[in-house]
Amino acid sequence: MKQVMISIIIMVFMITACSPQTATPTQGLELIPSVELTELIPTLASTPTLSPTVAETEVVTPETNLDIPVDYSAAIYLDDRSTPATLLYSLANAINRHEFIRAYSYWSSPMDYLGILDAFTNNYANTSSVEVNIGDILSEGAAGSIYYSAPVIFTFTNSDTTIYRLSSCFLFRFPQPANFGEPPIDLLHISKGGLNSVPADINDSDAMSSACNGTDYGTVAAGNPPESHNLENLVNQNPDNYIDNRSGAVEVVSSLFNAINRKEYVRAFSYWQDPAAVGNYADYAAGFADTDLITATFGTVISDAGAGQYYYQVPVTQTVQTMSGTTKIFVGCYTLHLANPGMQATMPFEPLGITSGKFALVANDLDTTGLMERACN
Repeated sequence: MKQVMISIIIMVFMITACSPQTATPTQGLELIPSVELTELIPTLASTPTLSPTVAETEVVTPETNLDIPVDYSAAIYLDDRSTPATLLYSLANAINRHEFIRAYSYWSSPMDYLGILDAFTNNYANTSSVEVNIGDILSEGAAGSIYYSAPVIFTFTNSDTTIYRLSSCFLFRFPQPANFGEPPIDLLHISKGGLNSVPADINDSDAMSSACNGTDYGTVAAGNPPESHNLENLVNQNPDNYIDNRSGAVEVVSSLFNAINRKEYVRAFSYWQDPAAVGNYADYAAGFADTDLITATFGTVISDAGAGQYYYQVPVTQTVQTMSGTTKIFVGCYTLHLANPGMQATMPFEPLGITSGKFALVANDLDTTGLMERACN
């Protein structure tokens, strides 16, 4: 009997020992709860938005980069070599006004690309209007000059309403004015580029994209960003700007002050139509040894015309900052002259230039408005 009981007890013990047991979770597993694992994966709402907002887009594309329409119609006079774009507008303006000697003068070697002046004049004598479409203006610097290239499409309308197009890939050369130690000076000009007919079945976009094919200009490889198509800022005569504009009296005098501020004294000297009015160049340049910066306030321009000649007087207040830190104020008047560009018959073309200037030093605390009203009397 005892043996039977012992056997039963042993069997019960063995059955109990072999039954499955419930595992007790360890403390380490509780350190990584399932909720926290889910939060490690960001939801869609927390994903950054890739598209910029409207406000961000406006910041990336500043208004100053936009091309502002330029009037180069026959109704105005534009003779501006400040940039390649302004030179091209001036070229179109000269053709619109039938001032062919001025148009011809924008090339450094016009005979090589346009033939003789008479032939150039005859080719465009029937032009009623011309419009210019300028592509990307690219640049590179080399040996004291800056070179620019630009594909261009001209659309001509003749007096008989015939419309035709010409294309070119112009190369411009801009010798750095500060490198000239004495007159004469060579400023921005078209160095290469003729005018080629565009077939009627080729649109402007294709003509523009192929205009520079086959040229050996290094401007593309230089990788510089395209230049602006806008007119220069005439108000800013400081050294960080460049003004070479002979479109009017204020423009010429602004160019003069800009050249002085940039220490480009040969360029400043070139705005005088008759150098004898200011003496020899060496003395002229030496006169600015103590000049640091000139700012100008202009009065009302007075104009007069007769016998194919145009004369202008412009009153000016010059505020001169000297190298020694003092301020001097001068009030006076410049007189300028332009022979009618449509009547100039032989090269070189003579642009608007300064013929005389008279100025007086005044007290720094004076209101010069009234003085300028009498400055040109």
